[in-house]
Parts: sequence; structure tokens; C-alpha cells
Amino acid sequence: MTAAGRVLDRLEPAAADARAVISAPGLLAPFNDGGVLSPLDVHAAAAAARLCGEADPRVVLAAALAVRGARLGNVCIDLAAQRGAVAVDGQDPEAVDALPWPDPDGWTEAVESGRMAGGGGEGRPLVMEGGRLYLDRYFRYEDRVAGLIESRAAAPPDRLDPEVEAALDRLLPPAGGGAPNLQHRAARTALTGRFTVIAGGPGTGKTYTVAALLAALAHLPAGRFPRAALCAPTGKASARLGEVVAEFAAGVDDPVVRERLMGLQAGASTIHRLLGWAWGRGRFEHHERNRLLHDLVIVDEMSMVSLPLAAKLLSAVRDEASVVLVGDPYQLESIEAGTVLADIAVPAAGGGPDPRLGPDPRPGPDPPIAGRVVVLERGHRYAEGGPIADFADAVRLGDADLALELLGGGHDGVDWIEERSASGFAPLWERLIDGRSRLVKLAKRPGGGRKALEQLGKTAVLCAHREGPGSVAQWRRDIESALDERFPGLRYGGPWYPGRPVMITNNDYDLGLYNGDIGVAAWTVDGLRAVFDRGGAFPPGYLGEHATVHAMTIHKSQGSQFGEVLVSLPPASSRLLTRELLYTAVTRASESVTLIGGESVIRRAVERSVQRASGLGPRLWNRAAAPSPPPSTG
Repeated sequence: MTAAGRVLDRLEPAAADARAVISAPGLLAPFNDGGVLSPLDVHAAAAAARLCGEADPRVVLAAALAVRGARLGNVCIDLAAQRGAVAVDGQDPEAVDALPWPDPDGWTEAVESGRMAGGGGEGRPLVMEGGRLYLDRYFRYEDRVAGLIESRAAAPPDRLDPEVEAALDRLLPPAGGGAPNLQHRAARTALTGRFTVIAGGPGTGKTYTVAALLAALAHLPAGRFPRAALCAPTGKASARLGEVVAEFAAGVDDPVVRERLMGLQAGASTIHRLLGWAWGRGRFEHHERNRLLHDLVIVDEMSMVSLPLAAKLLSAVRDEASVVLVGDPYQLESIEAGTVLADIAVPAAGGGPDPRLGPDPRPGPDPPIAGRVVVLERGHRYAEGGPIADFADAVRLGDADLALELLGGGHDGVDWIEERSASGFAPLWERLIDGRSRLVKLAKRPGGGRKALEQLGKTAVLCAHREGPGSVAQWRRDIESALDERFPGLRYGGPWYPGRPVMITNNDYDLGLYNGDIGVAAWTVDGLRAVFDRGGAFPPGYLGEHATVHAMTIHKSQGSQFGEVLVSLPPASSRLLTRELLYTAVTRASESVTLIGGESVIRRAVERSVQRASGLGPRLWNRAAAPSPPPSTG
């Protein structure tokens, strides 16, 4: 790779300082002044252009926009449509439109004939492919993921062992009530192929299906039970996957099957731990030249897995092994670039045209991926047709009118308050503080930690932002102030007080606590301890990185479930306000959900999808080109 390629290859899509760059050259200056380009975008593109000897300002601008796209989570950008696709928080769209955008046709030709872009594998910092402009690094990741999935999906299906088939039919009957059992179809697909996606919303039984297919495999004779790995992007998610398998195992009569399942439960880990990450080494132990020994790799919560991590994981799995990806493709996307699960699964889910795909399918049969995706239907977390499920469906489908109609229809379980100053907020606030007060009282009783945890799980406050109006920080301050009034002196002893809810923010394998685990400070016979569902109770000083969670971000809530959920929505101008954010928040609730935000905020959230730019979906589903996503702010 060239030096220019290495400049862009080392970039991470992190948040960037929004200050103007004094010496921005050529076209970069007005776009930096207008807030479109950050200093990271400007300096990276300018450095790569110098190393390539590129003098055309249009090409340098294209490189900066490609860096910007990756910073915002896009794998690529549609160069010809950038003028209409770019938006900036707090900036008048007309001002962005008035910037000196190059002519689209001439711009694309300039990039294709310039010194910075190639067709992939040429060592240049940019790649132009199918009308999409990539940083070389992300093109290589996408190309690797697409190739590995295509080869696995095209492999002929394996014959299902008769004992496994008989066990699967008992555990998940093929049909029920006159309709095919989609869980059975998903498990059978996974047991007979090298690549399977089990997709579905909350309560559809995705992890139960995984446990059942593993139980069916556990009926194989000794020596034939496959080496299976259970993993997820976070420690909390992997532990939850293991718990579901353990719960399933507890109901199995066969001691051999039960023992095998419990062994798998104990080995559930994060993807990073499975691949052998070590900070000192700077790379994973397992990769394409040192593959994992497992015969079956199951990945839960795949929606949180980025394109780079997906590429590294799939590269490390042996060609003859099977991969099963599990998750909800409509949840919030990964923190890093890419929407891998959505690119694979959403086109198979139906419900109208998918904007990830181009409009004109190529002639011929369905692509191999079409037979490897099974989308489960809802039914377990909510009662069929319940208001939360109906509202979540309206959000998922982008139907703002229906969503607002459901909110205003007086349905039990779905409520709406326009702002915290509204009259309806007072009883909600009183109920919340009453619940937190019960939490404190339970935590003050020696031995009351477990009941305090149960109380904590009844209600959650979810926010889009950590700081600012309606944020995690504001809710925490307000709740703790209210508790100070009810329990004078409660917090005089410092940050630790009975009833303090805490979330682990970094995996601690020694204590068995993982990023996202929630506990509560409570009195025990040994003094004040942080009590967790997993891992017991620990002196506060034993804990590593953690935070108080009277409220939490919606991102952090992924994989959790609460009885009642209060969703504090951000302003309409927030870049985080999207359909995926609202869907993820709402589907954390099992009994009731209350939104706090104006009508315009809710409408914008429902209508605005993340739609990160990517070529993975069009490639896997045999489409020529995908249209540009809606404006991406930054």
C-alpha cells in the first residue's frame, strides 16, 4: 500500500473537533468553514493528496468527504449525490447547498482519472466501485465480508443427521396451528448450511431457537458433537445468550444433552475474546492465517457488529465451519462504520422496497443469500396486537401518522408527554421517584439487594444524549436531588449510597462483570456492597469503570428489558434522532412506554432512518446500485 493509503487507512471514525482549519487548501476551505468538513477530514485528505501528487481540488474534496462519510458511520459515499445528501446540525440547508459543489458528472470523471482513486487492490487511498467512493480500508472490509458470505451461502446444504432431525422436530415442531413454524425453519436452515441469519424483533424467540438447535445437535453420539462458540459484541450480550442456553438446558431431561448445553453456556464470550484480542499485540490471535478451531460459530446481537469486526470474525472461521448470525436488523447500528445485519437481513423481511437496494434487480434466480435468511415473527415478549408492538411496528415501517395516532389513542401501555413542563409529567415524575424511593428502602435493609435489583428492573429512563437538556446527566441530577429531599443525608457519605444503581462500562473478566451489567448498592451483612444478578456482591472499591444509571443512553440499553420505559427524546435538530433510536428505545419495554417529546420530534424520529451508505446489500442481493441515503448530519 502507498504512503497515502496508509494515511487514510489508520483513520478511525471518531468524533472530530468542529473548529475551522486556517490553512485548508482549495475547495476544502469553504466546506470546512461551512461546517461540512472537520479538521480530521481536511488534514487527512490534504496529506493523502500531497503524497499522491494530486492537484485537482475536486478530487481532494472527494477524499475529504469520503473521510467524513466513514466518520459518520458510512462505508462509502455516493459522490454524485453528495450535494443533496449532506446536512449539518444547526446549519441552514440552503447554505450547504450554496457551497461550491463541483458538477457531479465532471467530478466523478475527475476522481476516476485522478491519482488518488483506483479499482481496489491498486494501493491507492480511494476506491471507486459501482458509483460508490470508498476509503480503501473500508472497500477491503466490504469486499472481504461480501465474498465470504457469498461463498458460504452458495455452498450446497448438508444432510441433516436423522437423530438431530428427530430431536429438532420434538423441540420445535415443524408446524403448529396450520402454519409453518419459523423457528423450526430457522434452526433447520442453520443446521444444514455454512451461513445462516436468524433475524427478528424482540420477543420473536431468536435466542430460544439458538438454544433449541444446539440441544438438537447435542443428541449426536459422543465424538460427533461439534465444537461450538457462542459470542456477542458485548460481555452483557454474550452472558445473556449463555443464560438463555442454560435456562433451556435446565428443562432438558437427558443428562448428556444438559451437560453439553451447560458447557456451551459457560464458554459464551465476547467476539474480541473469542478472536483473542490482546492490547499489547495490537491484533487478534485468530485471523485468516490462524483460524478458529470451532465447527459452529453463533453470533448474537449482530446489529451491534461493525463492518471491520464482521470482516475479522468471518475471516477467522474455517471454510468448512458454519456461521449463524442472530439479531434485530431494525435496532440501532454499530458504533463504527457499517450496518452489516441490516444489509443482509432487511431485504428478506418484506414490507415494501428496501432503500438499501437499487431499484432494478438483475435478471435470473434469487441470489444464494435469499435462502439463508429466516425472519421470525413477534409473539413472545408482547401479547399479539399489543399497543407497544403496534407502535414499534409503525416506527419500524416509518409510518409517522400511524405512530402518532397510536400515541394519541389513549391505549394502555403507550403514553406521550410533549415536554417535562406539561401537566401530565407531574404524576409520571411522582411515580418514578416513588419507585426509586422503594429502591432505596429495599437497599437499606440488610439482605435486600436482590429485591432492590428487581425494583430497579421495573423502570428505566432512556435518553439519546449523555449531556444537555433531557440527557442522562440531567435526569440523574434531578432524581438524586429528589431522593435527597426524601432521605436527608442519603448521599453525605460520598458517591456510594444504598439504592445507587450502577452500570459496568468495561469488561472485568476477573469479577465476571461485563460492559452493560447493571447492579445496585445495598447493605449486606458485610457492609455496603454492589449487588449484581451475575457475579454476586462486591465492595465498591473492587469495581472497575462504572457509572450511575438512574438514566442510561438508548445505545447502552440494547439487549436489556424493563417493565416500564420512559424515553426522553432529544431536540428535532439532534443527529441521533432516528427511527432506529426510537425503535430500540420502545422495544426495551415489556409493559408500558412513555415518550417525552413534541409531535415534531416524534414525527422526525419515525421518518428519519439511519440508512448508512453501503455496497454490501446491493452486492449480496444482486442489485446494480443503491440510491443515496437521506441527509447525514455531522
